[in-house]
Amino acid sequence: MRWSKKKNQGVAAIEFVGGFVAFWLMCMLWVEMSYMSYISAINDFVITEAAREVKTEQAGYLVAFRQEIEDHSGLWGSIIDPANFRLSINYVQSIADLEGLVNPCEVPDGQNVAECGNEDNSAIAVYNISYDFSPIFTFFMDTETILSREVIVIQEYERDQFDF
Repeated sequence: MRWSKKKNQGVAAIEFVGGFVAFWLMCMLWVEMSYMSYISAINDFVITEAAREVKTEQAGYLVAFRQEIEDHSGLWGSIIDPANFRLSINYVQSIADLEGLVNPCEVPDGQNVAECGNEDNSAIAVYNISYDFSPIFTFFMDTETILSREVIVIQEYERDQFDF
């Protein structure tokens, strides 16, 4: 039997295409995960900065919370959509009420903000921010993922009402 070069033509091209497709998919997965990590970091930054600023307000915490998010949107507004943020504040009267709190304040469909409880004489507030993440390449994960963060804050002007 003689070995013929003609029978092996194209094998290298097929191997290259198979390897390149696998490498390209791996690179796109890395880009997708980096993008998701960036949005998660933005959520962390947004909620900590906004809660830090808002807790010193005297009233109107939800309005100030939303305004603080909009003020910071210049940093990332060209990369992510600030309209995809959903904000909520859950006011809590005591630590016992906080221990019993299981679910965050739900934002109604069609709205971006919600407020649960009474802001007057509530020393504790749970600030929640959610972002509707839309992946760049939908073949790696589901078409809609929600990234959510929450922070428990002692309201500065309400802390005299704090009950242990």
